[in-house]
Parts: sequence; C-alpha cells; structure tokens
Amino acid sequence: MIQIEDAINNLICYLKRNRKIHIKESVVKINLGSGLNVVPGWINIDSSLKTIVSGKPRFVIKLAYILFQQKRWFTEEQYCDTLKKNYFYHHNLESGLPFDDESADYIYASHLIEHMFKEDTINLFKESYRVLKKDGIIRLSTPDLDLAVKLFNEGKTEEALYFFFKNSKHNNRYFTIHKYLYDYKLLKKYLDESGFKTVYRCSFKEGSVPDIDRLDNRPEQSLFLEAVK
Repeated sequence: MIQIEDAINNLICYLKRNRKIHIKESVVKINLGSGLNVVPGWINIDSSLKTIVSGKPRFVIKLAYILFQQKRWFTEEQYCDTLKKNYFYHHNLESGLPFDDESADYIYASHLIEHMFKEDTINLFKESYRVLKKDGIIRLSTPDLDLAVKLFNEGKTEEALYFFFKNSKHNNRYFTIHKYLYDYKLLKKYLDESGFKTVYRCSFKEGSVPDIDRLDNRPEQSLFLEAVK
C-alpha cells in the first residue's frame, strides 16, 4: 500500500511540476512543507497526498483520513477542519517553488530541510530568494546539529542519535528520515551564497515573520533563524 501511494504521489507531483500559483493578495505568506501545521492566511505547500483533498467535500476528506491512516497523529475532526478551512497546494519542492519572481513577502519552513538532500536545500534557498520581494524574509527552523554534538559529547548517545535516525518503525515515514543536518554557520553560509543580505539567529517564537507564535514548534531541539533578501 505504501509503495502504491508513493508511486501515485510521485506521478502527480511530476505532472504538476511546472505549474505556477498566481497570487493576488497584497501580503503573501508561504508555508513550505507545511504538513498540517498551518495558520489561516498562509499558502501551504506540501507534497503529501493528503493536500490533494484540501477544500473538497467533507466526506472526501474523511475518506482520505481513513485511507492515509492519519488517526495516529490527528483526530478526524482536526484533520477535516484543517484541510477544509486552509489553502494547500500539492507540490514537490525539489522541482522549485511554484511562484513568480518577487511575489512573496514571507516564507516559513519548519523542520523541512533536514528531510532534503543538501543540494536540494541549497536550490530551495535560491528559489526562495527568487520568489521573495525586496526585503522579504524567510524563517527556518531545523534540528540543531550543535545540540546533537553537545548531547553526544555529554554521553547522551540515544538523545543525540534521535537527530539522525528514525527511532521507531512506527513513526510517520515522511517526518523522521533525516538526510542532512545543519548548524547556524553552515546555514548562514548557504543563505549568504544564495544572495540574502542579512542572516540572523532567532529565539523560539521571536522574529519578524507573522504568526510564529502559532507556527513555531519543537523549541527543545530546534535552531531558528531568519534571512532577509
């Protein structure tokens, strides 16, 4: 079942890879790799099949809730309400961002880049720079490599390994496979090279991007930063 779901998902993403979202809002906020961690007013980009049913009749979303076996993470009501009331766009970020040049004010990506290969993350930064307006801001949060090393050096091996590997075969496969990890210096290097003029480290729920009081999560393991175009 998982292999069939992945094959269908990959085919749909491939067929839609060149489509663009044309936005009319005066302030454009984009949530990359959103999952269901969303806030009204944002455009949520995600490559999981569940986003295809967003905005559909409630019975369709309920069917997806069952087919995609989401009850381990969400109640049916949470799942249906989120997909019914928010805007999602099904897209594989490895194909770039489906937006015009200089069309967005803010980009947010929480616990996304660690699930991408390094070269895809660097390309995502370049695409984010292209899409953001002048003085636009991208906010990133990702597992902190410095913290993982610190835990390992303190003899807390299991806690350190959690940053690198799946810790259970029952975890959601989309959110537990880490392909690369970063510290602040490495992220700043790649963002600088992508053209961003200012990069700075932030605290949990503190920064210049709207709604981070509701979007930020996992402060105990995360590195937070923002970059300005």
